[in-house]
Amino acid sequence: MKLLPLILLLFLSGCRNAWTDPDKDVWINLQDTASTTSKSAPDSSNIIRVAVASMTTPAETMNQYDQLFKYLETRLNKKIVLVQRKTYKEVNNLLKNNYLQFAFICSGAYVTGYADSAFNLFLIPKHYNETHYHAYLIAKAEAPYKSFNDLRGKRFVFSDSISNTGMFYPLKRLSDLKANPDDFFSNVYMSNAHDNSIELVRRGIVDAASVNSLIYEYTKSVYPEKVSNIKIIEKSEPFGMPPIVVSKNINPALRDSLYNILTNMNHDPEGNQILRGLMIDKYIQTSDDEYNSIRKMCTQIGYPTSIANGNNKSLSHK
Repeated sequence: MKLLPLILLLFLSGCRNAWTDPDKDVWINLQDTASTTSKSAPDSSNIIRVAVASMTTPAETMNQYDQLFKYLETRLNKKIVLVQRKTYKEVNNLLKNNYLQFAFICSGAYVTGYADSAFNLFLIPKHYNETHYHAYLIAKAEAPYKSFNDLRGKRFVFSDSISNTGMFYPLKRLSDLKANPDDFFSNVYMSNAHDNSIELVRRGIVDAASVNSLIYEYTKSVYPEKVSNIKIIEKSEPFGMPPIVVSKNINPALRDSLYNILTNMNHDPEGNQILRGLMIDKYIQTSDDEYNSIRKMCTQIGYPTSIANGNNKSLSHK
């Protein structure tokens, strides 16, 4: 798949410790970020490294997860260091190389990383009593599009090369039509985050995107103005929830502590308030079989040969 060079690059507003890589044409924070509870560099013998795959921009990730990490720090009596990377693949590689103890990742990244023996499945969030989520195909509300087929000849943005909802699902829909991105769309881009994709559609920089329903609903709840002029033109079949995974070499005692803390947060007033802020009922266990529908979709689209590696340019927004 050929992605066009960047046509617009503006800094995201309100973000700190960010920089622009002129060679990659992308706004990103690649710096390991210690929790705000730490006023000095943590003792390396007393830290836990965690990543949140870039389903949202770095600043929004911190907005969402800062309270959760503080909660874990207090109960584990260790420092939590958030490790941010631009792509899901980079996070998977950190897990495989045992640099991270655990991570919150996308379902597509889970399927590819599990096949690569990068980590073990740990927990999933239960969201409004649901254990599944969807891909939302979105466009501006006034656009005439009513189905995926109506996007022929339009500008489309993907979120990440191994995103389930932001890459695999739209490629599957193209496969259903016996089409490919370069022939079907007029231009294709990569946003590096679902909230970026939503914003690019909102501003009319692209015509459509396929995004994670959890991110869309979170945005609708917290920032309703960002989706006020957007409509959902297609909703996918249900997929297994984006999971929490753990390193294969995680200390068993730490794993047990994390399990006990996370699965009991909903019984603790402070923990339950944090979960509500994340739009999560509770954390639960699940089976790897929940992700078989994604594996089937990957087989249909011919992953990974269907997705180009490297040299992917990115489209950002302010």
